Amino acid sequence: MAALLLAASPALFARPEPSARPGDLRPVVEVGRYRLQSNPWVNLHQRLLYEARFPVPPPSALAGEDLAKWKSAVESYRALFGRRNPIHDGELIRMNAALAAAADASGPPASIPSAATAALQAAMPLYRSGPWEEDDRANRFWMALAEPMLRAASEELAEAHAKVYGVPFPRRILVDVSPRAWEFGSYTVGEGESAHVVISSTEPGNQGFAALELLLHEPSHAIVGPDSGAIGPDVLRVAARLGVRAPSSLWHGILFYTSGELTRRALARRGVADYRPIITAMYDVVFPGLRKPLETHWQAYLDGKVSRETAIEEILKETSAAKKTP
Repeated sequence: MAALLLAASPALFARPEPSARPGDLRPVVEVGRYRLQSNPWVNLHQRLLYEARFPVPPPSALAGEDLAKWKSAVESYRALFGRRNPIHDGELIRMNAALAAAADASGPPASIPSAATAALQAAMPLYRSGPWEEDDRANRFWMALAEPMLRAASEELAEAHAKVYGVPFPRRILVDVSPRAWEFGSYTVGEGESAHVVISSTEPGNQGFAALELLLHEPSHAIVGPDSGAIGPDVLRVAARLGVRAPSSLWHGILFYTSGELTRRALARRGVADYRPIITAMYDVVFPGLRKPLETHWQAYLDGKVSRETAIEEILKETSAAKKTP
C-alpha cells in the first residue's frame, strides 16, 4: 500500500525549498539520495497527531483563547484519527506525503480530508506565532549535524546494506524532520526505491552519531519487512523448513543489528572507536533472548564467515526451540 501511495506522488522528492531567513540554517538539505527538510505543515500535522493520541500538554506558549483554539484542533484530530497508526493507515500516509510536498507559504493541499484541512488552517497561525520557531530551529540544527555524516558515509553504508540484504538500498529518501515523530521518535513508509521517513529532532536517542545509524535504519524499512522484501520471507521460509515458529521481532532485530553494526564499522574507520549501536540498549525490553544469537550468528554473516541462510537457521534453532508448530 505504501509503495502505491508514494508512487502516486512522484513530485514528493523534488520540491522547491522554502525561503530561508537571513542567518538561518537551511530548511532543506540534499545529500545524494537523501532530502532532509523542516516543513511547517508536516511539523504541525505530526504535533497534532501526537497530542491527539498521547497524553502530553499543549504548547506552553499558548494561553487563553489561543489555547482554546489549539485544543479544538487537537480534538478534531482525535475525532478524525483516534488510534489510527500513521505507519499503516493509508489515509494518514497519503496525507503526510501531501503535506510534505506543500510549499512553506501554501495552505494544506486540496487532497487531504476537509475536516483535517480545517483543523490545520485553524492551528497554523497559532503554531507559527508559538512553537514553530523553536521546532524549526531544532530541526535545522539536527539536519546541519546530520549532513556532514551523510556526505562522508551514506553511500558507503547504502552499498553495505544492499550487500547484506541482497537488494538495492532505496534511491529516493525523503526525511521530514520534526520534534514529534509518532510513538518511538521515527518511522518510515514506502517500499523499494522510495522511502519517506519522519524523524524526531529532539528525541534523546536520535542525537549525535546515532542520527547516522537511524538515517540508514529507517530507509531500510522500505526493503526489509516481516513478510515481504528482504529478511522476513527468509526467516519464514527457514522456520517452515525447521518446523518452528520464529520470534515475531526477529526480522526487526536483524534490521537494527545490521544498521548498528555497519554504522559502527563506518565510524571506526573514521576514528570513532566507542560507538554503541542503538540495539544495545533495547535487548532486554524489545528483543529479549536475541542478543547472543545475533552477536554470534548474524555477526558471523556480516563478517563473511557463514551464509545468510546458515545465520538465520542457527538463530532460529537457538530462539525457537520451545515454539515448535503442531
